[in-house]
This record gives sequence, C-alpha cells and structure tokens, in this order.
Amino acid sequence: MNKNTEKVVIDIILKTLKIKKKDIKLNTAIGSIPEWDSLAHLNIFMNISKKFKNININKASKAKSVKDWIDLVK
Repeated sequence: MNKNTEKVVIDIILKTLKIKKKDIKLNTAIGSIPEWDSLAHLNIFMNISKKFKNININKASKAKSVKDWIDLVK
C-alpha cells in the first residue's frame, strides 16, 4: 500500500469527520465513532471521489472502514 495514498485518504476522512488522527485506526468504520454516521459516510465518498477520479460506485458502496477506503483507491 502506497503510504502517500494512505495518508491522503486518512486526511480526507479526518477532515470530513472533523476529528484528530488519534481518534481513528485502520479498522475504524461507519458507526464505530459518533462522527461517522451515514451522512458522513456519503461525504467521505464524495470527498474521496473528488481526489481519486475513478472510484467504482459499486465497490465504494461496500467500503465500511478506513482500510476499505484506502484499498479502494490503491
């Protein structure tokens, strides 16, 4: 996994959820923290899609965790 891609995805998630890096891990997922609800999940998708243009919507619909989002864009 490209460390730069991982950092970019994590930064997008942190900014979208308005949380600090210490508040998430690779296995942090939708519903596991109060800030990550269904609307925030949609916003994560939209923000990642802006940065990484070729996101497959079907695969994105299965992304649940930070690691899933990283794997999706690599």
